Amino acid sequence: AVRQFAEKLRAEGIEVPVVGVGSTPTCSNPPADGLAGVDEMHPGNYIYYDTMQEKLGSCTEDDIAVRVLMRVIGHYPKKNLLLVDMGWTGCSKQGEAFHFGRIEGHPELKVDGLKQEAGLLKAADGSALDFAKYPLGTILRLEPYHSCAHTKQHDRIHVLGHDRKTVEATWRICQGW
Repeated sequence: AVRQFAEKLRAEGIEVPVVGVGSTPTCSNPPADGLAGVDEMHPGNYIYYDTMQEKLGSCTEDDIAVRVLMRVIGHYPKKNLLLVDMGWTGCSKQGEAFHFGRIEGHPELKVDGLKQEAGLLKAADGSALDFAKYPLGTILRLEPYHSCAHTKQHDRIHVLGHDRKTVEATWRICQGW
């Protein structure tokens, strides 16, 4: 659509020096007719991906590069909930309808709600949690719903090695757009 609009403007004698298109889905799944006439690509979160892009078909779970770590800090057996130290200040409120993402390696869990500094996890299917599987101090990793919003909540990114445990670099996040 942007290419065609640029062509119409040029046909009217209006200079269009650059045609730029964006969105991670366009970058991940270019149109069948290609991107001829496009000078710039603005791919959004293409380098990170997230569960929203996975749902759109832009990537697979293995392509999602961002995780937000959280620690189990409380058990509430009467309410069948785990308390974690990740609130909306750690992962943003985007994706609430999709439980803010997915807990890596734990399809039995989902984020039930977020407070400012803490969050609540419950069984994805509503069954009783086995609290012994999640002792206090257990580290869990959230694959975010929208990595742009989640990443922007922090001032740095820890880049992990192929083992997904060893920090190989730390990148500072730029402030502003």
